[in-house]
Order: sequence, then C-alpha cells, then structure tokens
Amino acid sequence: MNRKIIVIDDDESILQDYRQILAPLPGGISDMEKEAAALEAELFGDTEKISPKEEERYELSTALQGQEGWEKVRNAQKSGFPFSLAFIDIRMPPGWDGVETACRIRESDPNIEIVIVTAYSDRDRQEIVKKVGVPEKLLYLKKPFDPEEIRQMALSLTRKWNLEQRAIRHRKYLERLLVAVRRLKTLSISSVRGVLTAILNEVLHLIDARKGFIAKFECGRADVEITSENIAFSDTESLIKKITSRLPDISDITRINGIMVLPLKDLVGNYFILVWDSEFPMSDDKLSLVRLLLETCSEVLENVRKQEQYLRNERIATIGQIAAGIIHEVNNPLTAIIGTTQMNSLYSENIWDLVDHCDTFIKDPDMPPHIIRQFKEIRQRNKVDKIRKDMSRNYEIIETGVERIRALMDNIRNFSKVSDDFDPICDDVGEALESTLILAYNALKHGVTVHKNWDPPLLARCDINGLRQVFLNLILNAVQAMDGKGDLWISGKEENEKIIISVRDSGPGIPAAERENIFKAFYTTKESGTGLGLSIVRGIINKHNGSIRAESEVGQGAVFHVEIPAGDI
Repeated sequence: MNRKIIVIDDDESILQDYRQILAPLPGGISDMEKEAAALEAELFGDTEKISPKEEERYELSTALQGQEGWEKVRNAQKSGFPFSLAFIDIRMPPGWDGVETACRIRESDPNIEIVIVTAYSDRDRQEIVKKVGVPEKLLYLKKPFDPEEIRQMALSLTRKWNLEQRAIRHRKYLERLLVAVRRLKTLSISSVRGVLTAILNEVLHLIDARKGFIAKFECGRADVEITSENIAFSDTESLIKKITSRLPDISDITRINGIMVLPLKDLVGNYFILVWDSEFPMSDDKLSLVRLLLETCSEVLENVRKQEQYLRNERIATIGQIAAGIIHEVNNPLTAIIGTTQMNSLYSENIWDLVDHCDTFIKDPDMPPHIIRQFKEIRQRNKVDKIRKDMSRNYEIIETGVERIRALMDNIRNFSKVSDDFDPICDDVGEALESTLILAYNALKHGVTVHKNWDPPLLARCDINGLRQVFLNLILNAVQAMDGKGDLWISGKEENEKIIISVRDSGPGIPAAERENIFKAFYTTKESGTGLGLSIVRGIINKHNGSIRAESEVGQGAVFHVEIPAGDI
C-alpha cells in the first residue's frame, strides 16, 4: 500500500506539526490513534488486525517551497514510487504560491490527491479548481487545522488513491485478458505446437513476465514443449528433473522452487506453464483473471486437437475437390482484376499523353506568362511526376501479385491431381522443386533459410505431380524436425544417367534405431503423426524405378537422397 505523503509549507513549525501527526516517533498508541483505526474499519470494512500505530504512520516528505516540492513529486513519479497525497499551503513567499505549485504537480502526476491548506479566503475556489483541474482529487483545509482532521484526510485520501490504482490495474489486466481471449479464440493455427506457442505468449503478457516454458507431463515423464526466446533449453531440463514428481498433484496455480506453475489441461495430455520471472503471490483479482485465461487456453487446445484429428481422417481426394472449387472461384476475380488494371493502364496512358502535350504547349514563347505560371503551379502542387511514377510501379505490383497467385493456383491444381495411375512423361524435376517450395512457403517463411543448388533442366520421364508430393513431404518433415527454424539445403544434379535430389536439414538428426524404420507404414515418432508419409513417398519413387535413402548423425541434421532415372525409363 502506498502511504507516501508530501507536505509543502514555508513554515518549519507547521511542517513539524505534520510530522508529529502523520509520522510520529515509535511509542505508545494514543486514544486518538485508536479512534482513527476504528474510523478506518468503519469506513472501509477492513477486517485485518493491524495495529493503529502501524496504520497511522506514513512515509512523509516535506518541502519549504513550491518548486522544491514539485521537484520531489516529479522525481518520485519518474522513479515509479509516486506520492499518493500532497498537502500544499496556499501562500509561500517568495516562490510559487500553492495554486501554481498544485498546477505544476498536477501536470507531473495526474493521479496524486491534493489538499490546499490556507488561513485566508481571498482565493476563489472555482478559480483554483479551474487552474488545478481534476476536482475529484482536490480538497481544501482551513488553518488552524485539527490534528484529527489531518489524520482523517490522510487516511481517506491515501486509501482512495490506493483503491483507484487497484481499480486501474484490474481494468488493465481485464483488458489484457479480453484481448488475449479474443486472439486465442480467433487463432488460425491448426497445430498443437503453434497453439501452445500462442498460449505461452498470452499468459506471459497477462502476468507481466518474459521468461517461461510449457512442459507436458505424460506417463510419469515431463518433457519441454515450448520455451520463450530468452530461456536456455538446458535450464528448463534441469528444472524439469527437480519438479517432475510434484506435477501430478498440482491442480491450481502454485509456486515451486521460485517458479510459478500454472496447470493447463486438455483432453489428451496434461500441460504445465512454468514462469521464471512472475510476481508472486498475486492479488486475488489477478489470479482469477489468470484462471479464466487458462480455461480459455484449455478450450482452444482441445478444439485444435479435435481439428487435427478431423484433418487426419480427411481423404486427399476430398481436399482436391475443395481445391478445384477454390481455384475456379479465385481465377474468376483474378481475371477481372488484371483486365480492369490493364484498362486503367491504357486510360492513364491517354491522360499522360495529354499532360505531355500540355508540357509542350507551355514551352511555346507566345504562350502568356501567367498561363505558364499557373500550369507549372498546378503541376507542382499535384506532384504529377511522382504520381506518374507511382502509378506505373503500382501497376507492376498488381500484375506481379496476380501472376504469383495464378502460379500458386496452378501448383495446387497440379498437386491435387495425384492419383494411383502412373502415366509418366518427360518433364523438368527442377520445376517440380520450385513449385513445391511455393506450396511450402507458409511453413518456411517464419524461420527457415532455404539454400537451393541445382541447374535446370533436370529432365526425367516421370509423374511430375507425384514428385511434387515426394518433395513436399520431405520439405515439411525437415521443417518439423527443426521446429520451424534452421537451414534447409536442396540440391539436384544429373549423374550417371540419374537425377539425384537431396534434401538436408539442420535439425537434431535421426537416431540409427529409428532410421531403420522410418519408411515402414504406420511407423512414426511424432505425437500426432500417421506414419504413412515416408511410406507413400517410397511407393511413388518405386514406381519411377528409383530409390530413396536417409543419412543422419544425431546432432548434425538429416539428408534424404532421391534418385530416379534421367530421360526415358
């Protein structure tokens, strides 16, 4: 509770009176102090058993002149520990008077409670309110004052200040909660990992923390799933080992070894958010808001799991049908956009032709000077040259964007045509790599650097759509192995009448025991994997009379080599 009060008065004896009233030396509790404590309990319903002596002692600062007091208030505000209340004398010659001092203080700290103390009535109160502002935080006290009156004002106004600040903090956290809930409810992320990242960020933001991670507890074991950027993975591992045995018993927000632990449960597994730098214990109001956010997080997590399950059960054929409909609907407005843009470009050429002719006319020596001057002023005021340049650039941007969308639609159309029928034709494998990278753009854009190294054409008699599916699977597997951040090398060459494509990542690598099984149907090490991806990939390569193999060392990434015959097969 903030009990900081400043008294500004040019009379040292009066300042001493304030000290005796508001910051008495340690000693016995007077009857007046006991009465003040009883008054506080009656006013605020305070049930805590705090002694009157503790309640009636404030952190008091004094100043003999207005400017000195203002500087103390300003410095306290800058330090983050402001005064809650100021008693200001109205007359303090030779410096600022009380009204000017109050105005300066109000500018520096809009929240401070102010009491104007005066023995005179020569200053109109309406005038003072108009100058100082915030009338609900401005009171008046006439000298000579009664000590009990000072105590009551100090008690009421410091409590009022603290209650208002508590309400402001609560409103701030409530606003944060509503924003966090809205963001989580409207997430377009369809992966559990992506949702966990969003949940960690929202929880850290709500509780004013920066360092935390999410661990999953399952079958007596806890594993780190997501960490904030400023936490080392080794630190989380050592902590997990210390608290794993205690996690099953945690059902509410608690603290273990200085770490705040927030349980987050979904339908499949139990997650725990662990926060390094949180303020604990929290107020009851803030704790209730955090619990509400955790409930929303659990709901969002459950919905994403259901969505993942649904997507896994969907057939590729259905997706192809949907894609075909989308492509048709997108291509129609694209055609309208490019047609309208081209028409506008033709119109603009006519307009610029007119402007060019005007430029030629004003060079005529017989043209009246005032006409030339007016034309130049209009030309300069409307920034004609800049508009001309911008219009040309904007048309190029629109045209390039439309062509990129068209290319993407073609890639999706081609990809959706993959079937069990094998009907190879001579095609460029390098083109399949380029179009697949466009399809995988969303997975690559947030933290994967792609290194490409192949010289087109890489001609082979192949099912180009089947190869696109192969390359997309290998690229997405590499991105998942790197947790979405790292380097991806894709190379291609023709050697010994073979086309060799290599996809290498900078991930953690594949243990030898797993490499023996990765191409087997239904074998997977992923939490939500089906174990069919690489099995399908090998089947497609086998149809091309080719081969696929994996090389890897733990800690040094993995590389997949695809070989198919060059030319006719």
